[in-house]
Amino acid sequence: MTRNKRALLCCGVLVAVLVVLAVVFVALYFTVFRPRSPRVVATVVGTEISALNVFPPVLNITVHVDVTVRNPNYASFRYGDVVTAVRYHGDGVGESVVPAGEIGARATETIAAKVSVDTVRMAATPYFLPEAALGVLPLETATAVAGKAVVMGRFKISASSEVACEVHVYWTRSNATSECTSTVHIGR
Repeated sequence: MTRNKRALLCCGVLVAVLVVLAVVFVALYFTVFRPRSPRVVATVVGTEISALNVFPPVLNITVHVDVTVRNPNYASFRYGDVVTAVRYHGDGVGESVVPAGEIGARATETIAAKVSVDTVRMAATPYFLPEAALGVLPLETATAVAGKAVVMGRFKISASSEVACEVHVYWTRSNATSECTSTVHIGR
């Protein structure tokens, strides 16, 4: 065999090996290691109502929100601070920040947030007395989670999720109901 034929044969084998490796990596990426968005579900677990006074109107309300994040990736998901805000007719009346953390590969974790509601600010609105007389106080909670999963040390997927809940606090019965909707943004 001549030198040119050997060089051509080596180049051909090298190109074939590279093509096979590229096909294997692409197949693995799109099947096993494909970055997937985390699934985020928030639920209002409960409310605590204490120290009720009618005049002056003082009411201590604490809202407990659980944010469950399921990471379907084969890499850990690092998230930033989880911020939960409580609003009363659009005005902010409470906020809680849970520090950043990490969720392992193919794991599920629940992040608990506890928000103390500023009822003095609520009582300053014109809505408070009529709604308090009816026995129900409507609150909105918003929870934001943003993070990034890095697959095989190279492929990154950013995801953020916002969960909004409408909470009706029945202060005369010391309980609450909630209805939540979740929005996930991938690659932002």
